[in-house]
Amino acid sequence: MGLKMHAQVKKLALSYHSHSLDPIWVILDQQSSPPILPLMFSAYLSRHGIVYEVREISDESSRRRITSLEEREVSDSTIRSYVYSLAKFLSYLEECRTHHQTPGMHASSACSAKFVNHYLNQVLANKLDSAQSLNTHRSALVAYYNWLTYMEILPQVKLRIDRKTRQFMAEKSNKKNYIQYVSRYQRNKLLNACETLAEKLMMRMGFEVGLRTSELMGLRISGDEGLLKLIRKLDDNEFSHVNQFRYLLKGRYTKGAKSRWIYFDRLLLQDMKRYLETERQWLTDQVGSKDDSFFLRTDQRFTGTGIGEEQASRVFTKRAKSAGLNPLLHFHDLRHTFATELFHAELAGPDGRETRSESAALIVVAQRLGHAFGRNGQAPPVTTLYVRMRLKMLQMEEMGNG
Repeated sequence: MGLKMHAQVKKLALSYHSHSLDPIWVILDQQSSPPILPLMFSAYLSRHGIVYEVREISDESSRRRITSLEEREVSDSTIRSYVYSLAKFLSYLEECRTHHQTPGMHASSACSAKFVNHYLNQVLANKLDSAQSLNTHRSALVAYYNWLTYMEILPQVKLRIDRKTRQFMAEKSNKKNYIQYVSRYQRNKLLNACETLAEKLMMRMGFEVGLRTSELMGLRISGDEGLLKLIRKLDDNEFSHVNQFRYLLKGRYTKGAKSRWIYFDRLLLQDMKRYLETERQWLTDQVGSKDDSFFLRTDQRFTGTGIGEEQASRVFTKRAKSAGLNPLLHFHDLRHTFATELFHAELAGPDGRETRSESAALIVVAQRLGHAFGRNGQAPPVTTLYVRMRLKMLQMEEMGNG
């Protein structure tokens, strides 16, 4: 049985008796009606930002173990993740109702521990790719059923990931040990493996600017909007305070054929100037090239002509192999890395605390990546990838060795 999504999740903003629920994530069935208990659960999460965990303590007088529910604060991103995981479970209930005439998503409180554990250990385990994803779904269902217990709707439902399931997920994770984020340690190894300044700059265009490999062709030298004019600002006292320099990447070089602003920080632009005055100048002197492309080819047959759309990808593949990086990584993952770090920077202030909403941070990421916005003005679903990837990034950087 597949996991067709019969449930949908809507992000709303509500006010009730001076209480603001903004946002509140609401699960709806196919008739756009919300199951009552999941709606109450998501409203509770939005209002209080807490879930309940079971704690066991020993009662020395009776020599018994006593269980209690204790509060734990959760972030906005965790709340969102829990609601989406719960929606997936409710979709499964609805699919079971369709095939087996069992109670559907409006009767989630009627599910036994055996049923929910079967869903975790058999259904989800065969659909998900990582133990972490499975644990997230378990945590979401534990939070939901513990809340039902707290509200005295149900007795405690014990949910667990079996040992065999953990082993099975570990084997799957090993087969798909591929995260679309390149850590700082890995990037340093990649840059050290590069043989020219041009190669290093191509790699940096991925993780510092967020360019696709084909978009490197859009870096042009001359003209009123060319790089040469931008580079001259480095020595202009009028721009001595500027650390981010804006360049218009023309639509004919972008995937969506829409022009967008990209940004070079001062250090990157200084290295671009150095390439322009050394390696690139040497190439143009050798063959008398007048090509306006910033990056020029060095192979004998086409020396001095502009690079093709796959050049950065070819360089990445060679140098990543030399650096001993995961062979599944691609140049495009540098763009994912840029977006993940930008999302993190937009979300968190200098002290590391979250200072703005995820939706506001995602809008900035979508603008810098050139993603098309929907009619509602929100970042498109493809951009929300970086909510999950931010957690992967933090884990990888904490490990310190990529």
